[in-house]
Amino acid sequence: MHKPNNLLKLDVVDELSWDPYLDSSRITVSAHDGQVTLSGAVETYYDSVLALEDAWSVGGVTTVANELLVGPVGEALADVDIAAKCDAALDADRFVPDGAVTAEVSFGWVTLGGQVRSHFQRRAAEFAVRRVDGVLGITNKIEITADPIPSDVADRINKAFRRNAIIDDSVIKVSNVDRTIYLDGTAGSWVARQAAEDVAWSAPGVAEVVDRLMVIP
Repeated sequence: MHKPNNLLKLDVVDELSWDPYLDSSRITVSAHDGQVTLSGAVETYYDSVLALEDAWSVGGVTTVANELLVGPVGEALADVDIAAKCDAALDADRFVPDGAVTAEVSFGWVTLGGQVRSHFQRRAAEFAVRRVDGVLGITNKIEITADPIPSDVADRINKAFRRNAIIDDSVIKVSNVDRTIYLDGTAGSWVARQAAEDVAWSAPGVAEVVDRLMVIP
């Protein structure tokens, strides 16, 4: 679904304004041939993530460049305070194994380390620290422990794609090298692309998913 640039821009602006959890007053949107750029500033890293997800949810968007600057309006928090808040958030999250993940903070940027058994535990740890005040960005270096991977893992993922109503109109080729899954082809929307990634990650033994899908509305 191709939209004129001015209409796509207005739709993204309206979607950002519609989000009750996001203050979009300092965000500037530009659009060209389905490519959306977000610039300006937001107060928290979580706001930056929300803005990116909101922009992707608009029909006609094919790529989003997130150039938002992240920073509090008031006084910045000390790294030691941010680290303590991150540790508390990780401890409180029921999906993150106790003591499995560490958080190091440098100038507001959080680096997550440690080992977990699944991609979804690794993602849960990142989600947990997104909302912490003072976080300006996250580097996720959490490793997934090695589990055996079935020889027919690509076939299993393809079957799961066919069962999924969101993905079923996408054209996706699945391949793997050892524990790494490669997704090539096209998806009808960002939601379908994300769903394909999640399905691939759900396969047993997967350590990495390389998403090379193009979004073609």
